[in-house]
Amino acid sequence: MEVLSTDTEQLIKDTAKKVFFKDGKLHATTQDIADAAGINRASIHYYYRSRKLLFDKVFAEATEEMHVKMAGVISQNLPFRQLIEGVIDAFLKKSVEHPYLELFLITEMNTDPNLSFAILSPEETEERKKMIQLAVEAEVAAGTMKPIEPEHFIANMMSLCAFPFLGKPMIQKATNLNDDGYAQFLQERKEVILKLLFLDR
Repeated sequence: MEVLSTDTEQLIKDTAKKVFFKDGKLHATTQDIADAAGINRASIHYYYRSRKLLFDKVFAEATEEMHVKMAGVISQNLPFRQLIEGVIDAFLKKSVEHPYLELFLITEMNTDPNLSFAILSPEETEERKKMIQLAVEAEVAAGTMKPIEPEHFIANMMSLCAFPFLGKPMIQKATNLNDDGYAQFLQERKEVILKLLFLDR
């Protein structure tokens, strides 16, 4: 009989993250996750009574991990360009590890528009917007950026980082890149994005 332990619970969570966010199996069942982990389904139900409870747990952990990484970058007293470079680097590395995390977030929020996975309070979001606006204005004055509103800057950066993962099949087909070529393409993204956001890159 299988012995249940905190190790088993961690194995379940790690396997679920891989199945959901790395392999992109949006509709994976608890049986699929049990098979991938090499355990019986009863073990999953011992810790999580439903697929939704398991999904919610691993999704919350994955987004929290990303929040901690981003907060660590943003809290550093760096020039704006270096700060953005760090944010892009953290986002791309996270997306290589969990390329389908954003797809899950978008799918869930489209299913339920009232669903929120916000990692910042409205006050923190507004404060960050103001910080970006002031930083962008300083870059524009220095001649290193074109004028842009903070909402558009944030949307541009997020889109440029996320779409290569969200749209991988379309991009591969349009560019005729195999998996090795696409991995190289992703390694080049940070510098390409910075050149698009800043004028003198």
